Amino acid sequence: MAETPTLRRGDEVPHLEVQTIDGGLFRYAAIWQRRNLVLLALPQADGDEDYVGNVRARAHDFDAHNSACVITRQPVPGLPAPGALVADRWGEIVYVATSPQVAGLPPPQALLDWAEHLEHRCPECEGESR
Repeated sequence: MAETPTLRRGDEVPHLEVQTIDGGLFRYAAIWQRRNLVLLALPQADGDEDYVGNVRARAHDFDAHNSACVITRQPVPGLPAPGALVADRWGEIVYVATSPQVAGLPPPQALLDWAEHLEHRCPECEGESR
């Protein structure tokens, strides 16, 4: 069986469908080209209630930055669990973090900082610097 390559900055988010920890179904195609994505992949084991609660408490803040914050325990191709990624509305990954434990993932404010960055960046200006 071939191993899935790990997602990195600059890669495209795969068009995935995952069940959220709330039991809903998230389809990336539903937000693609419309909203930024903050995706958290958590392991099946419990013990991460504090982290999840802190992220959920900031849900309105993610919405205010035109970002969907999705938390899942289902496998995400290329994103080890625990892991987090942030992608712009076109699917380009701008940030990826993994950790052996959920407590080592970026705090919600750091993820919000990335969402805010995406909300205010100028893709045309970035193209000039490449």
